Amino acid sequence: MHISEMSWSRVQDASQVVQPGQAVKVVVLKLDREKHKVSLGLRQLTPSPWDNVDANYPPGSAVQGKVTRLMDFGAFVELEPGVEGLIHISELAPQRVRRVADVVQAGQEVRVMVLDVDRSQRRIALSLKAAMPKEGEEPGEDEEEIEVKPPRPRTTPLRGGLGDH
Repeated sequence: MHISEMSWSRVQDASQVVQPGQAVKVVVLKLDREKHKVSLGLRQLTPSPWDNVDANYPPGSAVQGKVTRLMDFGAFVELEPGVEGLIHISELAPQRVRRVADVVQAGQEVRVMVLDVDRSQRRIALSLKAAMPKEGEEPGEDEEEIEVKPPRPRTTPLRGGLGDH
C-alpha cells in the first residue's frame, strides 16, 4: 500500500497509520497481473474531507488553520486533516512580500479568509491580508496581529537602465 493511499491527510511515516502485524481492512485499487502487483487503499474506506468542503468553507468566511509548507509562490495552510488551501504570496500582506518566510512560518496558526473553493480540483484559495482587521478595528480576541518584516536595504547598486553614461 502506497503511503498516499493510507489517509486523507499527509502521512510522513507509515507507522503513523499502521503497525507491522496489524490486521486492516483495505480496498483493492488495481491488479497488475504482468508485474504481479496489487495496489491497496485504506483511505477509501473513510469519507473524504473534500465531500463537505463547500459547506464548511464558503468563500468570504474566516477560518483558523496551520501553516504546513512554505513555497516561493505562497504558503499551504491545513484547515482540517486532509484539507489544505494556498495563500498566494500576493495575499500574504497588503504590501509587497519578497519572501514568504518574512510573513509566516511552518507550524504557525493563522486566521485566513476563504477566497475561492474548487472542489473538483481540490483547491482552496486563501488570503491572510483579507482576514486582517481593517484600519481602526482591533483584532478579535482569538486573532493576533501579524508583523511583517520590512524589506532589507539594497547593498548592491542597480545595473542597467536607460541613462546616458
